[in-house]
Amino acid sequence: MRIRKINSSDVDRIVKLLAKKYPGEKIDDIREHTEWHIKGFPEFCLIAEKDGKLLGFIICHLHADSLEIEELYAVKGKEHVFKRLILEVLGRIPKVDTIIMWLDNFKELIGQLK
Repeated sequence: MRIRKINSSDVDRIVKLLAKKYPGEKIDDIREHTEWHIKGFPEFCLIAEKDGKLLGFIICHLHADSLEIEELYAVKGKEHVFKRLILEVLGRIPKVDTIIMWLDNFKELIGQLK
């Protein structure tokens, strides 16, 4: 598995996945929000892939004293990538006092982090 920065060629795949996750949101809004993060915080917006296939991604931004994880996604059955993505982001940031995570699948994530 390879973890790398999300680039502009990844945006369409990510936006499609997020549109399924948030069916009430406008796709243009999802795209704008995703691109804002990727352009503003490229070190903290990462993708996990294997053999060119997307396994998961994390989209974050850094405040003065906190990290905000806006999106954390893994393909069904590949939830083990959550831990790798989080650890990779944590290794790239300066020390922060707080980490904020917006999660729909908290129980699933906790199970994978053990």
